[in-house]
Amino acid sequence: MVTTMSAEELVAEIATKEKTVLKELALQERLKEAVATENGIIKFAEAFYSVRYDFCRLNFIVGERCCNNEVLWSGIAKNLYEELGGKSGLSHNQLYRNFLSCVGARQEGSFQDPEFARRFNLSWEVFCRQSSIEEALLAIAIYEIFDVPDYQLLLEVMDDRKVPKKGLTFFKVHAVSEHFSMFEDTVAWLKKQEGGEKAFVKAKNFVFQTQTRMWKELLDHLAA
Repeated sequence: MVTTMSAEELVAEIATKEKTVLKELALQERLKEAVATENGIIKFAEAFYSVRYDFCRLNFIVGERCCNNEVLWSGIAKNLYEELGGKSGLSHNQLYRNFLSCVGARQEGSFQDPEFARRFNLSWEVFCRQSSIEEALLAIAIYEIFDVPDYQLLLEVMDDRKVPKKGLTFFKVHAVSEHFSMFEDTVAWLKKQEGGEKAFVKAKNFVFQTQTRMWKELLDHLAA
């Protein structure tokens, strides 16, 4: 008998696996060392900007492929609204701009993406455009699960570094986010369709492989 995971179980499984990856990379310890200096935290802030700013565009790319099927695009619409800050918050992009300012980094548009970030963004764009719409949408949803383990770690690193409160807000918001909940109905529906479980596994593998490679290359970039 095949048992179906609840949304809570699915989120917990993926988050636990991501935490294991982060631990194996010794990411927290290595990041703390990398951002200990003024130049180090500026280098991190600018490099990490380059691997997170493209996310909204990816949502639009996948959303455009959903056409008139609101079962598919409803999660995307909710997600983009949340990226804007919801009813009363600042946009997530603005929160990151505040972080850049707080650590003395240059503002967006005045620095170039590192090569590893260009590869990361291109990998995501190709997947969102060329994989099936089911796989692309599932990848966006799964990526949202990574927010809590990833940003809890980053928040600890930035808090330990004594980043000003205004600069920490971006990390605090993401460390407790539940954006996957916006995709729960869509994911449940997709997994019930023919080939849905296979699409989910392919999307999950892509997200883990791409994110793990990004962390490794970010650490290499900061150490260079």
